Parts: sequence; structure tokens; C-alpha cells
Amino acid sequence: MLGTESLQTVYNMSMMYAMVWTINRHYASDSSNPLTIAQFATWETSRSYHNDLIDAALQLASGAARIKFLTEGERLDESHADEEPEPAPLSGLNGRDTAIWLLDSLRAYKRLERHLLLPRSWYKRNGFYCIVYTGAERGRIQTIKEIFRRLLDIYVINVNVFLVERLNGTVQVFNYYPYQPHRCQSHQPVHYATFEGSLGTDPTLHAPYRWRFFDTKLDDMHGCELITVTFEHRPFVMIDRSPTELTDGERLHGIEGMIFRLMAERMNFTIKLIEQVDHDRGVVLPNGTTTGAMSKIVGGSANITFACFMYNKERSENMLPSISYTSFPIVLCVPGGQPMSPLQRLINPLGDKTWMCLLICLALGFGIIAAMRLYGTRRQRDFVLGESNRVACLVFWMTLLGGLHMQPPRRNFARYLLTLWLLLALVLRAAYTGEMYLLLQDGRVREPLTTLAEVLAKQYMFHLIPAMQPLFRDLLPVMHYKLEDFYERSLVRLRDDEHAQIVVPLIEPSVAIFNLNSGVERPGLTVLPQPLVTAPLTIYMRPHSFLKQRMDSLIINMMSSGLVQRYRHMYLDRIEFPGRRKRSKEPTKLSLWQLGGVLASYLMLLLLATLIFLLEIAAAAPERRRLRRLMDAANRYVA
Repeated sequence: MLGTESLQTVYNMSMMYAMVWTINRHYASDSSNPLTIAQFATWETSRSYHNDLIDAALQLASGAARIKFLTEGERLDESHADEEPEPAPLSGLNGRDTAIWLLDSLRAYKRLERHLLLPRSWYKRNGFYCIVYTGAERGRIQTIKEIFRRLLDIYVINVNVFLVERLNGTVQVFNYYPYQPHRCQSHQPVHYATFEGSLGTDPTLHAPYRWRFFDTKLDDMHGCELITVTFEHRPFVMIDRSPTELTDGERLHGIEGMIFRLMAERMNFTIKLIEQVDHDRGVVLPNGTTTGAMSKIVGGSANITFACFMYNKERSENMLPSISYTSFPIVLCVPGGQPMSPLQRLINPLGDKTWMCLLICLALGFGIIAAMRLYGTRRQRDFVLGESNRVACLVFWMTLLGGLHMQPPRRNFARYLLTLWLLLALVLRAAYTGEMYLLLQDGRVREPLTTLAEVLAKQYMFHLIPAMQPLFRDLLPVMHYKLEDFYERSLVRLRDDEHAQIVVPLIEPSVAIFNLNSGVERPGLTVLPQPLVTAPLTIYMRPHSFLKQRMDSLIINMMSSGLVQRYRHMYLDRIEFPGRRKRSKEPTKLSLWQLGGVLASYLMLLLLATLIFLLEIAAAAPERRRLRRLMDAANRYVA
């Protein structure tokens, strides 16, 4: 029978081999994660024992040249050696996620727990940890069970506990599964593996279908319940309110609703829905308290929340975000502007540059015709303008308006020039008439702002929801803003008031939803052509939630397979196009106001024709020879 000293040596060797195997096979596989080895000893003898284990394990693991160890306070980058490390946020978004802790009692664990519960703890609670337990009391399994219970209460589930068997010196590995068949929130210890070989020998896993030392515990949640707080926000979250008997999960639709339902199906959990009636996502008040859905997440009454949550620093410090599943541009809704005047409707179908090019073409054409009439020979006129083309200017103008060329040229060069002009006139005429048709049919067309510089120059008031305040305060420090919990009133004011002096930044699908809800009889919101920023959307969980890794991997798989893109198109197509299709089928009736530009142009041409008619009558008198010669020259050279 081994004595106490010999038995302690066996314990040291077995535990040391187990620690070295864990370091080399698991922690050293990812060189970007620093590994912390810390002891929390209650007695001096345990502290010496822990130091011996640490020294021997580090010596053997370093010899494998797969990992580099630094003592506490050392850094790889010496240029920042004097800087204090930035503490991790409350949500556990940052911090160390690998460690080996050496404990000798439940009291030592409680010291460790106090470190984990610090507001700025160094450790992520959803990391991967090992506990080397060296306590010698009776009923050590009960102690481990209590440790697991307390770890579950603070959301630490990826923990393996090493315990030396007293009889033969082998190292037994225990962990726990929070979700088991017919049992939720379980903290019962499970004998997972045994180290019983020499240095470098793999442990024996006691479940044949387990192949990872840190087992995945959220692949199957066995129908356990996750409390979800959300509200209807189309097209991201849509809640079915039909009287049929549906489960909470079946009531969820929309982009995020379908993503979460697919997560529930893959992870096998049920959804308990809590609807946030006031649609308040939540903010952090000056006294540190939270409101809305955020208060339910921080307070522990809900596990998950989503409803078009834009990622920002304040939310990520108080809740744990998943990776962004998609992003949408934030556009600026501006006043619609004054209704277009009748003459503006005639000018706006073509842009300024297009009008300039058209005027240059007309001036060049009329100039060439005039030069041929004044200075060209007959052969030159026939070569460029065509034979018997006595009214070249009139034909040039009529072909632009869609008229016929009754005497087309016979020479190839003149035909080529005519073909180029007809092609240009055809394209311009089709573009002009098509766009003018839309402008004339829609009596609500306005002349809006086009750039952010114009908005800032007019000093419009920005109406912001609290989540957008930090973003726009840094983006546009010169703006004047007002915070609003709900932007519906501001959007109604922008839609109905032509002289509103406000602007509202809004995520793009929300603009389409508002226009759809307003109906086709009302004008839609006017937005700047260029989006301001892109907003990543995310799902938020409880601080330090152990659901993050599993949900992140599912989101990545859904994005890779195209499911997220499919859900986007499923719901965005429903809100972006029906209003446009209905408007095109039911155009408004043309009024005198809309046709005022055409009527004014017709009146001006009628007055010009009357003036020319009077001049022609006057030129017919015998005594008006000079006027007759002027009219003959105009008929000959201008036409």
C-alpha cells in the first residue's frame, strides 16, 4: 500500500499529465487566445501543491513548443507595456475566454466567483475553462454539484472539473448539461472522461458519440423554454394575432422572426413570447437604470430580444449582441418641398446637362444649315443637306418633334447625318415623353432637397430616436436635434406639412412600411438620394449569455446558405412594390394645373403665329417692299 507521500506523488503526476494534455490539445490549438492559470488556495499546503502542479505543467507544455507562457503583467508588444488594459464591458463582450483555475475547497470557489461577478471581470462567462479541484474533504461530488449550480446561475456552462480518484490516482473529468431530456436548468455532475494513461495519452470519453473535450451543450436543448421579449415592427417582426391556437413560436413572422424560429428548430427550444406593448427597446437613464425591453434582459426576466435592434455601444455594454445577421442603410427623410409648377414639369424630364447637350446640338445644326445657305455652293448643300431640301431648318426642327422628312436625301453622307440625328431625336423624345407622362399623371410630385449640405444649410431640426443619438452626434456635430421615443408623429408631419422644418433619419425598410400604411392616396416620404450610414442589425441576449457561440454559428450558416437573403426578399418585396404597382394602374386625372405648362407653351406659339400672320399680310402691301424682302429672306434661309 502506498504511503501518503507516494500517493501525493501519484496524484501530482496524474493531474500534471491531465493539465499538460489539456493545454497542448485544446488551449494551444488557437494561438490568439491567451491562457490564464490561476490558483485560489485556502490553505498554505494547498498553495504549495498548486505551485508544484503549475511549475511542472508549464515546464512540460513549454517543451512541446506549441504555446508561449507569460507571467501576469507581461505583454507581447513592449511598446504598450506602460498602458493599463481596458476593462471588459458588462456584457462580457471582451475579456479572456480560456483559463485553468486551481481550487481546494468551496470557499476557494467563492473567491473565484467574486472575481467572475465583478462588473469589469477579466473573464468571459461564456468562455472555456478547466477547474483543477484538489480538495480532500468527504463528499467532494456534492461540492462539485454545488459549484456547478452556482456556475449555472452566472451562465458559465463550458467548465470541466478535474478530480483525482483516491483509490487509483486516475483523474476523472466532470461537467454538466443544463438542458437534458425532461429536465431544464440541470446542474447534475456528469462523469465525462477519465485520464488514466501516461503523458500525452488521450482521455477516455465515456459517451461514444462525444469527440470534443469541451462538448457542445446547446445542440439540443430538448424543448426547454427561452423567454423572448419583442414587439411588432414590420418587416422585421410580425406577430400573428389570429384566433387560431398557435404556439408563441408559430406566431412569429418577419425577417427576424423567421431567423429566430429557425434557430429554435435547430437548437430544439420552445419560445415563450413577451410582447413589449409600448414598443420601447430601452435606454440607459442617467441614474444607471434601464427601460423597455433592455430592462427585461438586464433584469433577467427574458433571455432574448430582437426588433430591428441597431448595434451601438450603449446596448452592447448592457446586453450581449450576436453577430450582425444583416444591415440596412439609414436614410434621411426630409420635407417634400413645394409642388412643381407647370413649367417645371416640362423642364424636369431632362436634366440640366441633357438640356445643355440638346441646345448645343440644335445650335450646331442650325449653324451648319445657315452656313450652307449663306456661303455654300449648290453641290455642297446637296452633299450635306440633301437634294431639293429647301426648308432644311423646318425639317430639322420637325424631325426633332417626331415629324416626317418628306424628301429624304439620296447621297450617302447626307443620309448618314440624317440617321444620326433621327436616332438622337428618337432617344431624347422617348425619354422626355416617358418621364413627362409620369410627372403629369402624379399631381403630388414635389421638388425635394437633394443633398445633406442643403439640409444643414437650412438648419432643420433632426428628430432622433435615442439609439441614433450617439451616432449622429459624432457624425454631424453641427446639427440641431431633438430626441423622440417614437418617430411616427414626426413622419406624419413630414408627409402632410409642406413647410415642415424637421428631418428624420430612419432605416430604409421603415420608410417603405410607412408609405405602404399611408396608402396610395397620400404622398410618400421624401428621402435624400444618398443614404447616410449603414446600420448593422443584431439579436441581443442577456449579459454573459452562453447562447452566443451557438447562435452566432447558426447565423453564419444561415447567411452562407442564403436563408437570410431569402427572408429579406420575402418580406421586403411585399412592402416595396405593391404601392408602386397600384399607383401605375390608377393614375390621377389630368387637371388644368398639371397641363398648364403645355397650355402656356401653346398660347405663346399661337401668339407668335398670329404675329407672323400679321407680318405676312403687311408684307403683301405694295408699299412695304423692305418688309417683304425681310420676310422672303426669313422664308428662304431660316426655314
